[in-house]
Amino acid sequence: MRGACLAMLLLGACAAAPAPDLRASLTRAQIDRATTPLMLVEVPARGAQATLIPSGQNGGVQSWRTGDNVGLSFDGGVLVGTRGLGDDLMAADVTGTLAALAGGPSQQYPRIHSYLDGENQTQFRAFLCDMAGPVAETVTIFGRAVPTRRFDETCHSVGLQTANSYRVGADGTMWTSRQWIGPTLEYLMTERLAP
Repeated sequence: MRGACLAMLLLGACAAAPAPDLRASLTRAQIDRATTPLMLVEVPARGAQATLIPSGQNGGVQSWRTGDNVGLSFDGGVLVGTRGLGDDLMAADVTGTLAALAGGPSQQYPRIHSYLDGENQTQFRAFLCDMAGPVAETVTIFGRAVPTRRFDETCHSVGLQTANSYRVGADGTMWTSRQWIGPTLEYLMTERLAP
């Protein structure tokens, strides 16, 4: 996310191009000194990484921002929007995903994503999804072991299948995830560093 200012959060200086490998430069000691919730995200298709801090709350949707103002919005840890990435996910109806993560009935459910096309018109992509899990799994986040429940979501659309995964703590914190953004950006990887 284009040279995000990791320093704003932890180190005190902006990253220069090419962006550093945050996994190699972040330490558990730096993370433990954070005074605000902190998330590490990666978009592998872009080779991009950034740290984010919360920037707002609207009902159940929490917004997060990088130092250079790229925004991500999550409902219960599930991605519902991106801004500043290009080919952004404008909105997502993830009602079924949230119900499945909360232990709802095991049945297929719809999921709908919206995007803007080149003429600034809204385009929709509908999915039919299944959720598997939960399975107990401990994840290690920069040296810290966190017990979670892993859920795996498979979604089908015309000519496309996506595979999302979520690792949720006992208190509902989304500790790690792999979530499909769209056909250009593909997947977003999230890791909650400081709760």
